[in-house]
Amino acid sequence: MGSRKSKHIIPSTTLTEDQIEKMCQQLHLSPDEIRQRHSEFIHQYPHGVITREQFFDCLNEVWPETHIDKFASHLFATLDQDRNGGIDFMEYMLLTCKLDSGQMNVNDDENVYLGLLFDIFDRNHNGYLEKRELKPLVESIYDLAGLPEGERRGVNSSHAQVKYLLNKLDKNGDKRLSKQEFLNEENWNHDEQFGVLFFN
Repeated sequence: MGSRKSKHIIPSTTLTEDQIEKMCQQLHLSPDEIRQRHSEFIHQYPHGVITREQFFDCLNEVWPETHIDKFASHLFATLDQDRNGGIDFMEYMLLTCKLDSGQMNVNDDENVYLGLLFDIFDRNHNGYLEKRELKPLVESIYDLAGLPEGERRGVNSSHAQVKYLLNKLDKNGDKRLSKQEFLNEENWNHDEQFGVLFFN
């Protein structure tokens, strides 16, 4: 976890009609929109894929003064669905369309963000965040928020924050968080201990 090196990737710069049709169905875009976005993608990434190194560099530009490696590794693994060591156009579009502000109501921004976090850290894809999956989530949020290592102790330690999240969000007491529990906005409203790190 954390390495910026990519595997050997077989370049793919073309889209088949089947791929276009599948993306139209999944993303609710027209074939012309898919082709236009693919053309722009290939212009930026001529080999038809975003390598791990390029992906980390992009996130470094978004968060230039923070340690993004842990978060970037988890996000990259989520997007690289075929596990070939790169993010192709279809994988890229699934994320960008999900985050496209033109397709979201402003009031939904936090839920989209939390939903993406849930999907990133639900590593076994069982629909729950287990205790072992919450720890890297907390550590990644700390990294992105730029919280100094010296302030990650006591009540601010990742262990203490995992316990806090479970106590606050786990409504049925099964010691894990369902997506519904995690996305419940009432759980995050005016949360001064941890929610502030998610949304500031």
